[in-house]
Order: sequence, then structure tokens, then C-alpha cells
Amino acid sequence: MIEYKSVVLKFGGSVLSDENAICRVADFVKTLSQEYEVKAIVVSAMGKTTNQLDGLAHRTARNPNKRELDALLATGEMQSAALLSMRLNDIGVPAYSYNAQQFGILTNDKFGNATIKRIEMTYVSPLNGIPIVAGFQGIDKYENYTTLGREGSDISAVFIATVMVADFCWFFKDGGGIYDKNPNENPDAHLFSELSYTKMLDILRSNKGKGQVLHKRSIEYAKKFGKKLFVSGIDDPFVGTIIKARVHGKFH
Repeated sequence: MIEYKSVVLKFGGSVLSDENAICRVADFVKTLSQEYEVKAIVVSAMGKTTNQLDGLAHRTARNPNKRELDALLATGEMQSAALLSMRLNDIGVPAYSYNAQQFGILTNDKFGNATIKRIEMTYVSPLNGIPIVAGFQGIDKYENYTTLGREGSDISAVFIATVMVADFCWFFKDGGGIYDKNPNENPDAHLFSELSYTKMLDILRSNKGKGQVLHKRSIEYAKKFGKKLFVSGIDDPFVGTIIKARVHGKFH
């Protein structure tokens, strides 16, 4: 990772499982920001928050209106963004949380599975500190909240890394990098040090190993934009999988 210096970080919900985990992530970001230019941080909802909100909706209404469901589900990522920003500021790292409207993430109006059209960043200022962006969400032309589908924060991160011209996008997942088999069930599982976009998409399509840790559309957009990705865990952050345009055959 030495040749890459500017980065957008993406923290999954399993890494942001509770307040202690958020404090740990903040400490990690403070250390990492001494070596990398952290252009933005994209966050998922904490732990099982999205499932809990979805369950609450379906206990309240037998068939929740899709617009209202997206408005509810979008609050999970906002909580993560605000809490992480609070903690970073508390330990001396200037940060500022943004929801989709504030960051200018514009989508179509397909509730539950929206597509990002563009990101405007009109009200984003580096003077406020590191932008902490609520992933998974956008706004349509009527300023309704939309969501990008489950694990859609991965898509948000790739778009934001592209718009902010970061050298790469760094994903932190509970399971670490990409393996040929599930390492929790197979002690002989092999960690891919590098993968091409095409090979990563093949893994996702075949549903093998740990390829499912990233949203398929995030890989498609990374390939389209030529954005390098790195996937690792927070316990051993520099051991993981680089995903880029082409790699040597021995890696995959």
C-alpha cells in the first residue's frame, strides 16, 4: 500500500458493532491519518441496526411504504457517522458527519435499490475536518431518502473515492480479505493478495469463498472508474486483498 497515499476508508457494520468498537475505529483512524491522507470515511449502520429497523417497520405495518421504509433505514448510517465524528473530535481529530443530502449523493427514485447518478459535494468543506459520510443512502430529485440495497455502503464508498480522486478505497470488514474458501470453516483457506476486477466478479457470481463481503455493484463501478480497492480487517489491517484492473496470474 506504500505507493498509494490518499484514501477513502469504509467501515462495515460488523466493525462498528457498538460504542467500544467505534472508539477503537476512531483510534485506528487517528493513527492511520499520520501516514495517509484520509479524504473521507464512509460508514455502515452499527451491527444489526438495519435488520432491527427493518423488523420494527414490518411489526408496525404489514406492508411498509417503500419511501417511508427507506427514510427509516437511512437513519442507521446517520447514527454511525455522528458517533464516529463525535469520538474523532474528542480525541483531537477534526471530523464532520454528513448524510446523503448534505453530501449531495443524488440517485434515481427506485426505493430500496437506488442507483447513484452523481455526487455534488456542494456543502462539503475540508475546513470542517474529515468528512464522515453515511453510506447506503442517497436522495432523489424530490429530496426523498433512498437506499442502495443491502451492503450498499460499499457502492457509496467507491463513488466517493472516485469523486474525491483518492488513490484507493480501503474496506474494513470483520472477515478480512478475500479467500478462496470460508476461512472460518476451512483452515487451509487461501487469502488472495491480489485480484482483478474480473476475477472478483467471477467469485461473486459463483458465490465461492468470502467474495460476498463486497457488494457486486461496488466492484462493477470500481472497474468502470478504474478505482483500486483494498479489503482487510482492522485487527491486521495491512494483510488483505488488493482489487485492481490487472494482476499477475500467480495471484489468482
